[in-house]
Amino acid sequence: MTQTARRDQMARAGSWLTEGLRRLGRPVRQTRSAQIGRVLFFVVAVALAALCLVVVAVSALAADPPAGSAWLGALALLGSAIVAEAFPVPIEGVSAGRTSLATVFIVGAAVIYDWRLAVLIGFLTMTAIELGRRRAPVRVAFNTGLYTLAAGAAGATAAAMPGGGLLLRCVAALVTSSAFYLVNIGLLGTLIARLESKPLLNTLTGSLFSTTLPFAIMASLTVMLVALWDRSPYLAIALVGPLVSIALYQRRQHDALDRLRELDRLKDEFIAVTSHELRTPLASVYGAAMTLQRQELDPEQRESMLGVIYRESTRLARLVDQVLWASRLESGRVTTKIESCDPVELVEEVVEAERTHMPAGLSLTVAADEPAPRVAADGEKVKQVLMNLIDNAVKYSAGSSGIEVSLRAANDLVRFSVRDDGLGIPLVEQQRIFDKFHRLDPNMTRGVGGTGLGLYICKELVDQMNGRIWVTSREGEGSTFAFELPIAQTQR
Repeated sequence: MTQTARRDQMARAGSWLTEGLRRLGRPVRQTRSAQIGRVLFFVVAVALAALCLVVVAVSALAADPPAGSAWLGALALLGSAIVAEAFPVPIEGVSAGRTSLATVFIVGAAVIYDWRLAVLIGFLTMTAIELGRRRAPVRVAFNTGLYTLAAGAAGATAAAMPGGGLLLRCVAALVTSSAFYLVNIGLLGTLIARLESKPLLNTLTGSLFSTTLPFAIMASLTVMLVALWDRSPYLAIALVGPLVSIALYQRRQHDALDRLRELDRLKDEFIAVTSHELRTPLASVYGAAMTLQRQELDPEQRESMLGVIYRESTRLARLVDQVLWASRLESGRVTTKIESCDPVELVEEVVEAERTHMPAGLSLTVAADEPAPRVAADGEKVKQVLMNLIDNAVKYSAGSSGIEVSLRAANDLVRFSVRDDGLGIPLVEQQRIFDKFHRLDPNMTRGVGGTGLGLYICKELVDQMNGRIWVTSREGEGSTFAFELPIAQTQR
């Protein structure tokens, strides 16, 4: 294999490493060929050692097969481990992220039965999950090896523990869980240390500290499983209810907290953006006012400064208006009065008002059905939606020729559309464009500002009028925002 081919192969294999590190919640830098080379030998060694252990376990089972009841119990534990690995539980405050409870059943198999079944359960659990998720072969090999070797360590520890009553078996479950945990974290920590060229001891210490809480939870659950199984395998089924409840509760709580954190982040960003948006027109108004104080201005200059004050004051008013609308919508203080309205009249009124402050070189035209049926809507809210859509089109129409507002009747609906041939919207952004605080150009790399509230307000107002709103766009070819409202009853 040539050096170039080897480098390409290593780069393709790199993705599984960055994904695997999420188990420890570690920050991951861009994986390079040199980084892959540092861990490739280690990964191969883990996979080969695990394969040898599986071969030994299968051979031992063939030479001395367990009783039929043991096979049935092992199958139950295997199924439970696969389900637990497929649906990991997010634990709030743990940097490792989602935690798999498959360890409970793998270690349980080591204590209840022996190391051979524990190795097979660990191997089959991770193999089934990784293949089911269509992971890269190299990642499948490493993660499967990780669980297999950890299960082997757990089985060896369980075999070395003295037999006896329930208390000793519970102690064995706790010690065996520790063995699985140390091997698991040790192998992952070694991988991270080699990948990031960091001291092994420091990496292992940090990894152990960040995963202490998940270990404590899984060790406790393992002790409970072993204690219940010791009384009766059927009694262990009672553990399913609490496990499912914990998993569902943690997922729900984690998702809710994620939404709250995202909302807090967006609000912080909104405050920063709004401050910038307010500062810009205020600076223009202040500068124009200071200029007007000069006595030597000629009439043309004075009119120009008054125009600046008018335009920037209008911009300020609209910004404040958006914030007020968003606040009222969020608190549920917006009332909607549905009545029969003339859509052509609403469109023409908005367009005439918008034309007074359109940028030079940008036209605004209307294309409407005549006569258009009346709509069942709140006229003021329809105008607010149209103004927001036109303002949005103006912002993203730099260098374009014009904006068209159209009005069409379709079945029992009237469709309002605002089309521009500006920057367009990437497909990945179109699903979130109506979310609160979401901005297409958050860093203003294209010189487009905004609060991220205009389209959110549009959607909320249209929803309140029993309509729907959507966007059709291709990046670089412009966008068409459209919303439909029902025809008034008298027109049907």
